[in-house]
Amino acid sequence: MTKALAGIRHALRMRRLSTMCAPMVCLGLAFGANAAQAGTAWELFVARCLDPFEHLSLPVVDGLKAQPIDQMHEARRVYGPTAEGYLLVLDVAPREGERACLVEVAGKEVSQAETEWRAVQTSQGRYVPNGGWLISNEWIEPRVKMRSKATAARTVYEMVETDLES
Repeated sequence: MTKALAGIRHALRMRRLSTMCAPMVCLGLAFGANAAQAGTAWELFVARCLDPFEHLSLPVVDGLKAQPIDQMHEARRVYGPTAEGYLLVLDVAPREGERACLVEVAGKEVSQAETEWRAVQTSQGRYVPNGGWLISNEWIEPRVKMRSKATAARTVYEMVETDLES
């Protein structure tokens, strides 16, 4: 194979990748499993739940150990705990929407990154507050919503794909 032909094939392959997803999304998907295993529960949530839902993808469970299925909640799948003690829970039929992904950690986590993310998303109009949730505002269908709850006992970050349209 000539160098010119190899270069053309590489360019076409890169073009195909760039049309499938934005560069940062591809980077996140390529390195998401490794990056999601370290850091805070918020960082794990962003890498494994929030980013995939915002890009109409499935949550990322690569590298996580699936726990036995709870027969009373067959729609739920639990993964983890990670080395940091985080659990990832997927629900294909939550009460609030079509599917859900949440990250749970024991204890109260206060995330400056989450606070900053919320401020940026609401100031740009991408998400609007509604009853304890932030709901996507007409830039994605179906709409998604996000919330976090922190008590002394545990912190939960949750993302739900709703059945709402813009």
